[in-house]
Amino acid sequence: MPVRMKRILLLVVAALTLGAGVWWWRRAPMIDAQLAVASEGPLRATVDEMGTTRVRSHTDVNAPVSGRWVPVSRREGDVLRAGDLLGVLYPAPMDAAARTQADARLGSAGAALREAEARIEGARTSREEARRALARAEALAAAGGVAPQEVERARDALVLRDLEVEAFEERRRSARFEREQAASALAAARGDGAGLRIAAPQAGTVLTLSEPHERVVLAGQRLLEVGDPRDLEVIVPLLTADALRVREGAEAHLSFGERTTSTEGARTADTVVGRVARVEPSAFTRLSALGVEEQRVNVVVTVPAGAVHLGDRFRADARITVWQAPRVVRVPASALVRDGDAWSVWRVRAGVAAPQPVRVGEQGGDLVEVRDGLAAGDTVVNFPGEKLAAGVRIRGR
Repeated sequence: MPVRMKRILLLVVAALTLGAGVWWWRRAPMIDAQLAVASEGPLRATVDEMGTTRVRSHTDVNAPVSGRWVPVSRREGDVLRAGDLLGVLYPAPMDAAARTQADARLGSAGAALREAEARIEGARTSREEARRALARAEALAAAGGVAPQEVERARDALVLRDLEVEAFEERRRSARFEREQAASALAAARGDGAGLRIAAPQAGTVLTLSEPHERVVLAGQRLLEVGDPRDLEVIVPLLTADALRVREGAEAHLSFGERTTSTEGARTADTVVGRVARVEPSAFTRLSALGVEEQRVNVVVTVPAGAVHLGDRFRADARITVWQAPRVVRVPASALVRDGDAWSVWRVRAGVAAPQPVRVGEQGGDLVEVRDGLAAGDTVVNFPGEKLAAGVRIRGR
């Protein structure tokens, strides 16, 4: 066959193939779909829950003995200095049994004070160990021996140890106050008819006034509560399954309500970054809004000093970080399709959709980590519907 005839035949075959392809393309169904692109970047998985603020250092001022309580004029929110007079308690006459109880209360208060002093020494020792660990981590990081994350963890551990020392020092002040009150009560029980001066055990603010008026009170009855609202922590009741993923020192983003900006009238949340101080060892049962019993455990999150100006038992929305990575392949969670025990997506190539199995990892907000099956830049169908099938043409939007 001449060369010219071969060329003509090849051109005819190519034209027929192209025409068949165009015919098939126009014949294949086309649907509109929203598309998304797999991206590469940081991802953080969090546990979100509503918590409440709590004044970390607060003291209940209780009546050391039964008697007539005569308070001075105080209101909730008043700022106190340590030693400020709160009122006078005139003890009722005591019998031998009451005097024995007052003597025992003094001994118990002395033991509590000694325990608080011992805890302070232990906390200071732990703080020094954390300071040395931070110094070692910084030296190793400078030599390239450890990752920067190790230095950050050592620094967070030192911050937590500092907070422990401050908390135990507050307990010591409270224990010293209790011992002084018990000693005064015992002196009254031995025949001293003068009233007991009840003073503020620490500097702070009057949080609650339980007994604002003159009246007869019983021994141990709470008179008022004193604390420092600038020293807050947040109590987050997590499901026990979620709490298992929370680690001490983990980052927690805290939002305290909303406020309106003056420029555009938009509402934004005041957010600060705290740290998980501890996960309490004992869980409790709570009914959900649907009446289902849930096992929950309190997670204590520290708030940076002076970061917010709130009070006790205010609402706080917490987002506690349980996992994070600086660079992963991620897609919107709305692009995933359940396929038995596995997951898949609808990948779009040259305008045609095809199912693609994927292996997913952590989820952070609206994004999900894809560990296998996709690469950054791949196009997938977002919110796939029932009309999708292999080979369907996609008109993206």
